Amino acid sequence: MSNGHGIETPASKIATALATLGLAIRLNAEVNQGRIDVSIFHRAVNIYTGGDGLRLPAYPEATQADLDGGIYNIVQIALSSSALTVDETLLQVFGPIAYIKVSSLLGIRVMIHQVRNAFAHNPWRPRWVVYKKYRKAYEIELDNGTAFTFDATSLDGDGLNPEQFGGLERWVEVLQHCERLVASNPNIA
Repeated sequence: MSNGHGIETPASKIATALATLGLAIRLNAEVNQGRIDVSIFHRAVNIYTGGDGLRLPAYPEATQADLDGGIYNIVQIALSSSALTVDETLLQVFGPIAYIKVSSLLGIRVMIHQVRNAFAHNPWRPRWVVYKKYRKAYEIELDNGTAFTFDATSLDGDGLNPEQFGGLERWVEVLQHCERLVASNPNIA
């Protein structure tokens, strides 16, 4: 995993995206279980930036809806960031989608790219923008034996819902597969 320090590799970029998404999901679970509650807003927070710093004042009028909406947005941003990171990493390692000949890798590339595109113009309300040439069903098989179809035939214009690509469980499996795939690619130093 990278964190702004040390050597960054394609695999560490994906590991970072996975770790960030995992943390967002964990925080969401903590909110859902009531272990993080609206009291998180009741205290001021100082953030030291190397300059004067930033002070976030207490927000005592915060509601459960504020917390629920905020944690939902954090998960959305982590999902968006994972799509962006993995799409860019796969482009770096394997080149443009148009050059991909292995059908399973093509399906993965298209799926990840389309999720990225859904977030591109409005990360808070992502919508599928699937160009005609990508409106197909893609058979995908992961190295763990999981096989599924990413069906992009009728997504264009719909709001993004993780169930359309197998849910967050499948998304994490795909990203783990991609991390192993780029780590084992002999063309990467």
